[in-house]
Amino acid sequence: MRSTLRSTLCVLFVAVAFAACTQQPEKPAVDKKAQSETLIQEHFRYLNDHDLKGIVGQYSPKANITSSDWKGMATGPEGADQIFHLEFYVSPDAKYLVDKVINTDSTVVVEYDVIGLKDKTNGGVRYDVRKCSIFRIDDKNKISGEATYANAMAYHNGN
Repeated sequence: MRSTLRSTLCVLFVAVAFAACTQQPEKPAVDKKAQSETLIQEHFRYLNDHDLKGIVGQYSPKANITSSDWKGMATGPEGADQIFHLEFYVSPDAKYLVDKVINTDSTVVVEYDVIGLKDKTNGGVRYDVRKCSIFRIDDKNKISGEATYANAMAYHNGN
């Protein structure tokens, strides 16, 4: 009887030890809201640095990008490259000043001002335009959609 009890305890100990060794440690929960916040902060840092490569790398291959500033829809990193290349060309000193951010982890709404010098080759015109961008963030923490709206009434030429 004692031998049977000892055998049972030994088998039980080995089984528990084996189960403990084969269990994977729990992955910490992903804070999607913090990830989205970091992605958008980086996005505006890239905009202010005019870092085209950094911006383009943030978009998923099938991202839909629209804006009231141009017609149609651009798609993916290639579309982002075209859009921001043109934007940086038109206003090489543009600064993007974030005012308000609403973050619901998979959707981030950003209100901001863009100030700069437009059409520098023709003497340049200072401008200040109010914009709002709605970003959709996918599970891989990439921008899967962006819709940008500019307030034409807030577009100021002058000093």
